[in-house]
Amino acid sequence: MESTNILYSLIIDYGYLALFLSLVVEGTGMPGPVEILFLAAGYLISKGQMSFLAVVLIAALGNVTGNTLAYIIGARSGRAFVEKYGRFLKITVKDLEGMDRWFSKYGGMTNLISRLIGLPRTPAIWASGITRMDFKSFFIFSAIGDLLWSLFWTSVSYLVSMQILKIDLIGKTYPWWMYFVMLIGFVLFMYVVWRIFLWMKEKYLT
Repeated sequence: MESTNILYSLIIDYGYLALFLSLVVEGTGMPGPVEILFLAAGYLISKGQMSFLAVVLIAALGNVTGNTLAYIIGARSGRAFVEKYGRFLKITVKDLEGMDRWFSKYGGMTNLISRLIGLPRTPAIWASGITRMDFKSFFIFSAIGDLLWSLFWTSVSYLVSMQILKIDLIGKTYPWWMYFVMLIGFVLFMYVVWRIFLWMKEKYLT
């Protein structure tokens, strides 16, 4: 069983709208092969069908929109959820108090840096909402980080998209087991994110 690369096809077929909506989902902290999105956009830029600046700005806007949605959800119901089920994630009330202090002081810079590093991104986004850090600070630093991140990946994709397409690494069909491997990779990614969160909690919040 084989299937086309859906993400790549979405950008090719629907352009800016698909890029924005995909980056909204990614901006909530959900991991995904966003490089494929940028590679498709880079290819269209190289053909003059998309604008470099527009791709950078729309991707950043989509990401910060997703960040904001995650923040709002975390602020409204995330704390109650963690207080009720946090013991299963090894998060105590003391840990929450430590998170409150950390994000009230360093939340903005934490979010900016986490965008650029990658793996701490998901816990930083949701912890910002759960601790109800200052939204203005969250939004500004997240937007800066998202813009830098988007500029980097758009630049890289524009430079390498044609070479990658020449060797047919994207936009082709794949066997079913590759999607199973991607699923396992997703589970492993979430586990690593969780372990990093626990390490940060032990090192900085206790």
